[in-house]
Amino acid sequence: MALEIAFRVFVAGVLVVAPTLLFLGLWRGLMALRNDDLVNRTMNGEYGPIPESPIAAAMFGFGGGRSRLTSSTHGGQVRCRQCDAVNPEYADYCGNCLHKLD
Repeated sequence: MALEIAFRVFVAGVLVVAPTLLFLGLWRGLMALRNDDLVNRTMNGEYGPIPESPIAAAMFGFGGGRSRLTSSTHGGQVRCRQCDAVNPEYADYCGNCLHKLD
């Protein structure tokens, strides 16, 4: 009987202490991230601002004017009516100007 009570007290103690220790570990981890060098450099403005315009797929070499696919329209490709860029047939929006494709 005493062993059963000791076991229950042990389990209750673990269930009470474990969430507290996990929370304190999370708190220390968040404080370490807050004091990180990357955050300090970002807050000091060493990195440029994030552009507000959407990033066109042409910047990454597919879709749009800088694409290798723009030489001709092959089967499975659609041209955008607005900017004349070649897009895959399955695309819903133009990769260059984000205009809705037909």
